[in-house]
Amino acid sequence: MNTKERILEEAFKLFLNNNFEKVSISDLEHAVGKTRGAIFYFFKNKEEIFNQVIDTFIVKTQNPHEKFNVDENISLEQFIFQYINGINRTMARMLSLSVVNIYQQYFSLYLQASRIYPNFSEIMTRNSLEEINLWEKVIRQAIHTKEIKDINTRHYATLFRSCFIGLAFDRCLCYGLNTEELFAIYQDIYHQIKLKS
Repeated sequence: MNTKERILEEAFKLFLNNNFEKVSISDLEHAVGKTRGAIFYFFKNKEEIFNQVIDTFIVKTQNPHEKFNVDENISLEQFIFQYINGINRTMARMLSLSVVNIYQQYFSLYLQASRIYPNFSEIMTRNSLEEINLWEKVIRQAIHTKEIKDINTRHYATLFRSCFIGLAFDRCLCYGLNTEELFAIYQDIYHQIKLKS
């Protein structure tokens, strides 16, 4: 990990545990083990550091084009596996930072970003819609290949996406998202719409 990446990772941890206003450059110097000059070699101010943290650890990780490389012929069942594996990879990365109650802190940081990061709400809304569109594309393909029944693609795409968001939010205040629980719900939905062979 290079110096800039280390600064961003340590800043991410600090912003997870404290509001933007409470994090000082001295806190960051101490966390990174670098001087103010070394930090400001890469960033012009604290707001730029915060925005790069949000860009790296929220915007990019929630961008469906970054998360998924979907083959044109992927089945809905395969996509569900890929989706769960993507969530597991992201969660493993977050847990590796050893932040107490990372799930609750992540949502708190998300809310801070909506105040500070330029156009955050619009960007995240676009990411969400693009992810629903991706689900819809996969579902449409699954109908075409007779993998599943002819269903309302938009409703089911929204359902799959909302199951993840809803469980993630609901569980953030206690033990965090259990992807086995999410996978079981996805499997239940899938088996209800799967065409019998």
